[in-house]
Amino acid sequence: MSKEEKKQKEKRFFKNVRGYKRFLLFTGIYILIFVILVGVSAEYTSRPSFCPTCHYMETFHQSWKLSSHNKVDCVECHFEPGMSGTIKGKLNGLVQIVNYVSLAYKKRKPWAEISDNTCARSGCHLMEDIQDSVYTFKGVSFTHRKHLEQMSGGKTLKCTSCHTQIEESVHMEVSESTCNNCHFKGNNSHQNFSALSDCKTCHQLDKKTPQELAEMKYNHTMVLKNKVDCASCHTNVTAGDGNVGKERCMQCHFETDKLDKYSDVELIHTNHIQKNSLKCFSCHNSIEHSIQKINPDNSLNCQTCHSETHNSMVSLFTGENGFNVEKTPSSMFMNGINCKGCHIFHQVGNNGVETFKAKGDACEKCHGKGYSKLVNEWKNVAEKRLGEIRVIYNRASQIVKSSNSNKKGDAEKLLGEAMHNIKIVEIGKSVHNVQFADKLLTGSYDLMKKALQTIGSSASLPVFISSSEFVPNECYKCHSGAQEINVKKFGMNFSHNQHVAKEKIACDRCHSNANKHGELIVSKQSCNNCHHSLKKADDNSCGSCHNFQLTVYDGKWLGKNKPDIMKEGGSKCIDCHVKSEKVIKPDEKVCLKCHDSGYDELMVEWKGDVQKLQKEVDELISQLEKTDLTPEEKSQLNDAKKIVRQIRAYPSIYIHNYDLISSVLSEKKKQLKNIE
Repeated sequence: MSKEEKKQKEKRFFKNVRGYKRFLLFTGIYILIFVILVGVSAEYTSRPSFCPTCHYMETFHQSWKLSSHNKVDCVECHFEPGMSGTIKGKLNGLVQIVNYVSLAYKKRKPWAEISDNTCARSGCHLMEDIQDSVYTFKGVSFTHRKHLEQMSGGKTLKCTSCHTQIEESVHMEVSESTCNNCHFKGNNSHQNFSALSDCKTCHQLDKKTPQELAEMKYNHTMVLKNKVDCASCHTNVTAGDGNVGKERCMQCHFETDKLDKYSDVELIHTNHIQKNSLKCFSCHNSIEHSIQKINPDNSLNCQTCHSETHNSMVSLFTGENGFNVEKTPSSMFMNGINCKGCHIFHQVGNNGVETFKAKGDACEKCHGKGYSKLVNEWKNVAEKRLGEIRVIYNRASQIVKSSNSNKKGDAEKLLGEAMHNIKIVEIGKSVHNVQFADKLLTGSYDLMKKALQTIGSSASLPVFISSSEFVPNECYKCHSGAQEINVKKFGMNFSHNQHVAKEKIACDRCHSNANKHGELIVSKQSCNNCHHSLKKADDNSCGSCHNFQLTVYDGKWLGKNKPDIMKEGGSKCIDCHVKSEKVIKPDEKVCLKCHDSGYDELMVEWKGDVQKLQKEVDELISQLEKTDLTPEEKSQLNDAKKIVRQIRAYPSIYIHNYDLISSVLSEKKKQLKNIE
């Protein structure tokens, strides 16, 4: 049969069908076409690419593309599982299209709900898989079981209570703002914090390794070891109340009977969260949880009784309110530490008023043993520098006061600003911010110089430089008074002022933080490598470290005037202590450089004589310590003991002036014999 014949046969078929059969035939055809069109439309409109057809969906579509769910079609979450959920979702989508075409969406924001059973559907987030799993969120350990089971206050959370779109850049992710509203609602005062909002509920320091503790912004090892309460330092950690204003309800509800139930919290949470999966932030204001720094413009709680008493302390701590200086907040302030972090010791005065005092021991609770020494250094240096700047101020003030310049008023204003800076350090105590205190005093000094320039004075002021020039590196931030420290090392006096301030030697030449903060890594040989340089090898430079040896060699020890015969002959330290351009510790053979053979044996005899005298004096001292002595005799005995100890500390001192050493020991031996 040809094609033409087939077409003719089909035409005859439709013409031959008459009556209800013809109606049923065409009805079936139309229904089939409709079903096919509905199926195709349903498939097309279920694709994510269809969503941004409505322009207000563009933001949600973009955030979905950037999210971890971008491989999951929108309808997988927005339609509940099953055919009924699909039909319901399609009908809701149709309503939204009608609203979009009719512009009704401008009067009412489009709304979408996602039920828990959608999240927990097969192949997604099964409850048995996630409930006992432990996650880390913003550094905090988290489990779903504690949050999806019965919550504090009888509230029940849904998945979308936490997983929501609060920000445009994320899609169904958790924001810590959601956590804050549950954990801190009604707990803005730390004294009222419940277990839910206790620091240790989330910040479990005891579960961190020593390395994790050290890698925190501040090493909390000592805090954990000494069981320091978090609230000792961090008190203001929340901002906002998380309340729900009644006007928020009126954005959705206008019925009086519903608005009257505003105070029925249980009913509201049941209807809005359990039944309709409403997001917390649809109603609640946000609560911020972070370290809240002191606002220098606000009064502290202490000022309730002590009005403006602590303004200078606050100015130093916050690094503000100085003249001719840049703002330099304390690192403690920048990390949110408040006054009670250091002022932990209770003290009750004669008037019965309890105050909180700060001592060095308070520092050691968090920073470790020995930190109080650093605080004492700050105090000592501050007192010294305040004394210096006061003297300079008095001089500048006298010059300005005696001036006849027509700009005298401007100069006096500058001096007033200089005194303002000095007063902040004087009253506020530099320990609250040693860096800013140093800048205030240096700024004060510059203001004084400017005051003299203003009146045209050519007078000069004593030099006053910043501590940062004394300690020219990062160590200055804490060790601003290091230049004033003198210690004894390797049997010699060591001056930081000479090495750090004058010679500008970097701290890490002698100290290291590799194993222990500030650990001394310099050795005696390291010192010798610098000090024993031939460029510095003269009696004066030797005496800076070996002062006792030089004093004995010069014959000035104990006020004597008995120089060594070598000294009188013009011999210098380098004549005996330098060999092949290296500084050495010579033996008796060095004498043969200038003296005849056998002179080295004389040196051995001197050593024997001195040791014998020392032993005899020791025996006399031991005998006299067992007897009753008069105050004068005790003084002579103590003097002899001191001299013997000093000679014994330098075993080779006899060679520097045999006559002086032997005569002093003989003199002490004779005095002690007379006491017997």
